Amino acid sequence: MHVLFSTGALYGAPLAWSMGLARAAGCDGVELVLDPWMVLFGPRAIARVSERVGLSVEVLHPSIFGFRGMNKPPQAFAQLGEWSRALEVGLVVLHPPRIVGLAENTARFDKGLEALRQAAYPDVRVSLENVPFFTQADRRNPFVEPEAVAEFARKRGLSVTLDTTHLASAGLDLLAQYDGVSGLVSHIHLSDYRQPRPWLDRPELDTYVKHHQLPGTGMLPLRQFVRHLRVTAYEGAITLEVSPVALQIWRPWRMLTLLRRSVEYVRSAWDAGGAGPSGEPEVAPFPLRATLGTTAHGRGGAQ
Repeated sequence: MHVLFSTGALYGAPLAWSMGLARAAGCDGVELVLDPWMVLFGPRAIARVSERVGLSVEVLHPSIFGFRGMNKPPQAFAQLGEWSRALEVGLVVLHPPRIVGLAENTARFDKGLEALRQAAYPDVRVSLENVPFFTQADRRNPFVEPEAVAEFARKRGLSVTLDTTHLASAGLDLLAQYDGVSGLVSHIHLSDYRQPRPWLDRPELDTYVKHHQLPGTGMLPLRQFVRHLRVTAYEGAITLEVSPVALQIWRPWRMLTLLRRSVEYVRSAWDAGGAGPSGEPEVAPFPLRATLGTTAHGRGGAQ
């Protein structure tokens, strides 16, 4: 099991800084989130940074914010394929098509997926990520539910990237949802989820102050979850995908300590994975829908 760091936490910052931080914290590699600077400099420059720092790029992820040429398929998908070949990256994460105009967006997705595979590193795996839940309108999005993500992925020969905080945002039980699609899960985005103070509980701030918190600082049973991954013979990487606010980027002297603690959290939980005295996995159920209830925005579990 490899512990990776998502460079999205430091989106737009010099990659050498992100990779150096990850290496010093004990990560095995990074999940590279493309940003405009990376696209401007190109994959060869990224490869030189990776070699200089001594840390590999193991996963590719689309840009967090759209920009010309990288905001939608098929062009963005083709570029991801080209980058995976240039950097010899074997796993690319994609997001499901948008539900507004789903038929048209699905056609674009499929066209982009074909372009990605034609351009990509040989035998590349493409993984589809479950989406977060922000407002009542997201109740109409089937892709907040891992089963819907898995069904869409299965038809296209894709695997699933399971994001823990996205599950929590929809009020879904973490362990049950993983078990339901575990046969397709090739990658984990790991972060915690917590309820911020009421004045910060706003959809536009959720990604920073509610979702993508440091493991062990919120309400998710992430230690049990990581142990469960080992018990169930999970073989993929675990990416720490945390927000810049959770990482306290305004306090650079603290970032290394916080990220190192997160890496140690994952490794210690993994090492503790195994059977209890009865021979059964020591994993307790966690009914997240009941725990979260309804937020200040009236959001509860996805229907």
